[in-house]
Amino acid sequence: MDKILISIKDKSKAHIVVSLLKELPFIEFRELGKANRIRKTSDFRKLFGIWKGREITLDALRQQAWQRKLS
Repeated sequence: MDKILISIKDKSKAHIVVSLLKELPFIEFRELGKANRIRKTSDFRKLFGIWKGREITLDALRQQAWQRKLS
């Protein structure tokens, strides 16, 4: 089964597209709810758990990140 994502520029025309898709017998139509929509922003707070149980300071991270070998 192929899947297609359709972006409709004019919200007032969306009902026309939805009605058309629902009428076609060979198309299984499913509207996405708010929980299933693609999020464009990420939640920075989800990253907080990666440092759990580790004794790492901001200064130590900076020293490792900016440590460069001079030739």
